[in-house]
Amino acid sequence: MRIFQTYTEEKGKHKINKGLLWEYSLGGFDWQKYRRVVVERVIKFGRISDWYGAFDLYGGIRGVKKIARDEVVDLSPRELEFMCRALNINIEDTRCYKQAQLRRQHLSC
Repeated sequence: MRIFQTYTEEKGKHKINKGLLWEYSLGGFDWQKYRRVVVERVIKFGRISDWYGAFDLYGGIRGVKKIARDEVVDLSPRELEFMCRALNINIEDTRCYKQAQLRRQHLSC
């Protein structure tokens, strides 16, 4: 988590780039309802300021870590590996990894 070490110094002033959510109308956007989508987009396409914005929205690094581990399902193996390293998550504990294993098992039958 060394890449996020400056977050605590600037807590509360970051925003997520609205371009990450290009297909949504953000006027009445429910940031809590769509938290999985927001965190997926930040992982896939976000800059460090987008990560900090997600931390501000979802309860800090722990909040984003919980969403990433328990809710995110649509990541490439490379994105999943980055997420796990950045947030210090065991890859086997993620929903994304478990879903991928189930798909492989289902397709091999």
